[in-house]
Amino acid sequence: MPIILKNVNFAYAKKTPLETPALRDINLRIEKGEFVGIFGEKGAGKSTLMKLFNGLLRQDSGSVSVDGLDPSSREVKRKVGMLFQQAADQLFCRTVHEEIAFGPTNFGFSKEETEERVLEALKAVSLDREVLLRSPFSLSGGEMQRVALASALALRPDYLVLDEPITGLDPGGKTETLEALKRIREQGTTVVTVTHNLKGFFPLLERVVLMQEGRIVFQGSREEYLEAGCGPLPPVASLMRELKNRGLPVNPAAFTVKAALEEILKAKSAFEEKT
Repeated sequence: MPIILKNVNFAYAKKTPLETPALRDINLRIEKGEFVGIFGEKGAGKSTLMKLFNGLLRQDSGSVSVDGLDPSSREVKRKVGMLFQQAADQLFCRTVHEEIAFGPTNFGFSKEETEERVLEALKAVSLDREVLLRSPFSLSGGEMQRVALASALALRPDYLVLDEPITGLDPGGKTETLEALKRIREQGTTVVTVTHNLKGFFPLLERVVLMQEGRIVFQGSREEYLEAGCGPLPPVASLMRELKNRGLPVNPAAFTVKAALEEILKAKSAFEEKT
């Protein structure tokens, strides 16, 4: 069963003069095995929405279920792995090993099972065993992000929910994190990323959810998103749309560098044939 939200509303500082609506009439279904991108500008409600998935927040009205279960249940805590924007805020153990082992240990797995899960999660994020005895706070930003990711993966979650997972990382860290997420998705885990910037993520996404002022204003495939003329766009798609607007015979729905290059070369060949 999927994650299902029906007619969900949520406000901060309820019943006070400072009450601020954050989510308005949200209807969303996230199927098993999808790679979904939830994006929008700051204050759109993205981070609030993700916190409903495992009971960190409770909706004011409407319903939220994960595989038919209440998000606040202990089983959902295992099913839904969460990774927040600042990885360092999620890390608190003395060593990387203790960090990754914390979840399985807390859920009562044996020492042998926990060790198996630690090594499995470490491999999934492409970190060497030598980091296990190091302090997580001695690592680079990208490595810390992958340790936090491994900590979530150690429980073998059905759903992995990430808040701005590549924001603040250097180019190498971004590439490593995106490659890890691609592998995790290929292994069958549902991946939901919350972001304000589609750059890097767009080629990985199977479905796009656009939020504005606490509402979902679009949800559909990458192709449907581009065809609908929604914005913002990832850089390559933005370039292709601009070229199309300037009269070049290119496909404005191209969103990868390879596809864009092919379109530009075809347009170049067509121009040369005419001249």
